[in-house]
Amino acid sequence: MIPTITKKYQNVVISTGNIIATELGQRKSNEELYDGLKITLHSDPTVERVVVEKEIDELHGRVQRATQELTTRLTENGRNEISIGAKIFLNSHSTECVNQAVEALLNILSVTHVDNVVLAYHPNAVASATPVATTAGVQAKSPCSEGLAASKASNWSQRNGEEGVAELKELYQTLEQYALKQQITQLGIADLDAAALEELHKSAQVAPTIAQVNLSTCCVVPPELQEFCTAHDIQLNTHSDPELLLPEEQFSALAPGYTIDWSLRYQVHVRCRGVLTAKGYIVGASRSSD
Repeated sequence: MIPTITKKYQNVVISTGNIIATELGQRKSNEELYDGLKITLHSDPTVERVVVEKEIDELHGRVQRATQELTTRLTENGRNEISIGAKIFLNSHSTECVNQAVEALLNILSVTHVDNVVLAYHPNAVASATPVATTAGVQAKSPCSEGLAASKASNWSQRNGEEGVAELKELYQTLEQYALKQQITQLGIADLDAAALEELHKSAQVAPTIAQVNLSTCCVVPPELQEFCTAHDIQLNTHSDPELLLPEEQFSALAPGYTIDWSLRYQVHVRCRGVLTAKGYIVGASRSSD
């Protein structure tokens, strides 16, 4: 399904455009990503072009959808009237991937800075219990009924160890460079337990001001995490994103020969009204040189 033109690139960047403008609606993030990529990458292999709403950036190896519509949403209000937030999903240790993700975000949105970026790093990712191709109305098993298994899954420190903490610090330091250059206003982190968050906080030049916790794995915010966030003025939010947004085999079906290196979701809100005006996903992928 991936447009033929991208086959000559070792690395590609795929942008879904504003998915609010599609029929995707408010769905689970893995479903939004899969269907957004499917719409963006689908092309008729017998036709030597892509559909009108897609754009191929040959210089950067990008496939982008509905770029004009996204530009309209980003410019219909002044930059100081909108808030742009993003979340980077990373499952392997690579500071280069963090750089690629931030640079792609700034470039595709055509902005000099974003208001916040949250990093979700899961080197030992647990695949979501709910497959991407869910049938409407089918309910996944309640994670709260899974007892100790869910509790263990929520302890980031135990699962990833000292090596994982060290890798996380390096990745976070890469984000800090953008914060120091005022290209990111606030930094955040996802899914850490209190011990890992404290370790990161102690070593940070730019302290995280946002922490996200996944209630699908812990059901109740751990008291020690809540206490640490309160003591250090960290905004504690909940989310339901899976650790692995899209398994390799599912992405491979959309883009044969390529694997996802990183993915991010961005959201654009109008400040005074709190209205979500744009939302989309950007994915960085690469293929084997064989």
